[in-house]
Amino acid sequence: MSVTSTDTVISPPLNHSVLSLGSSPPRQKSSQIKNVYKHASQSFLQRDFADAYATLEPILKSPAHSEEDVAAEDEDGQLAPIATASRSSRIKVWSLYLTLLNALIDLGPKEGQAAVGSRRWRDIAAKARDGSIWDDVVRIGYGGIEGNVDADVVCNLANLLLSQSASQTTNQQHLETYLATSDLSRTPRPDQPNPVYTNNLRDLASRIKVLELYILHVLPANDEWDYAKGFIQMNDILDDERKEAFLQALEGLEAAKTQGHQHQHDDGSTQDDLQTAEPKPIEDHEQPPEHRRSNSERDYGVEEANPYRNPKDSERRPVSQANRKPSQQRNVKPTPSKASSKKAANNGVIHRSMAFVTAFQNLISNMAQSMSRNPLALLRFILFLLGLLVALSRRDVKDRIRRITTGVWDKMKRTVGMGVKVSYI
Repeated sequence: MSVTSTDTVISPPLNHSVLSLGSSPPRQKSSQIKNVYKHASQSFLQRDFADAYATLEPILKSPAHSEEDVAAEDEDGQLAPIATASRSSRIKVWSLYLTLLNALIDLGPKEGQAAVGSRRWRDIAAKARDGSIWDDVVRIGYGGIEGNVDADVVCNLANLLLSQSASQTTNQQHLETYLATSDLSRTPRPDQPNPVYTNNLRDLASRIKVLELYILHVLPANDEWDYAKGFIQMNDILDDERKEAFLQALEGLEAAKTQGHQHQHDDGSTQDDLQTAEPKPIEDHEQPPEHRRSNSERDYGVEEANPYRNPKDSERRPVSQANRKPSQQRNVKPTPSKASSKKAANNGVIHRSMAFVTAFQNLISNMAQSMSRNPLALLRFILFLLGLLVALSRRDVKDRIRRITTGVWDKMKRTVGMGVKVSYI
């Protein structure tokens, strides 16, 4: 087996068997398709993508190779060999083929074009990105009827478009068409080449996988959050447990996406603030403000020592201040520190009173809310007040309270008197 940079050559025995698929009986054809799948899967595991693609390509083509024979293909009913294979072989071949296409696209233009040729790689990438690969699979393998596509093949097609397509609109349309045209109670028609039975547990599990891809991956990618939630509630295949699990997963995805957008917005605003914020230039002529002593501050005679000061200046300073003229003393303007301190004190009193009023209002509103929520607490409080009033209305209780308060007051007076005497001594 030899493989070049753009073309591949299949081994002679396998090539002969592939070419004879069109004239083989059904049992022999199924065996040949299994051999093709086995050889292609081994090449794929060995990362020989070129040989795997060349091996699968013949069984995925209809006998009409040219564009002029397309009409004849439709009239004669000739389909690709994969269309007449058994269900298990068909699912395996299509799944391997779609996985191979995804791997070829992930190789990139350079390695992918070296493996299968530049034109072929560009066609594969274009079909995967615009979603037309789905139409090719339906036309080649299922007679153009989208509802006949196997659920496992639908999952692989959806995953391919999720991985390679920028827009999931086409993916959503194909999934909706499939879900609408195929259900669990559908019976096969005789004109369908490969009827699909979906009445067993394996097909039910595959259909649930399709629903999971549609609800949790495709619809969120198209921002169809509300429609996804409604679809979960109205779906009759999912049980209550799966519905709850899908709703929780959908809410988690929505919260994560919203949080991610918020982080991006915060990061963008932070970068904008950093770009717009400019450091303020420091001017040389600006000097820090000097501290001026207010009238409320006192001079306790502590001054900074100056080694260059003449000691006689301290003796001359009081004399110079005493020898000032009365006119100079009258011209000295009083500082506004007293007025500002009074104003600040008034503002502080106002703020404290407003805070007290606000706290009192909040206390009353909270009490009203708590009483409205729990009326039994209000009833207990009223009963407590009534019991207290009844107890205080009794004469013996009043006398006892009066004796207690009188004794406490006498002790306080004696304590204060003793303290005054001790301080005086």
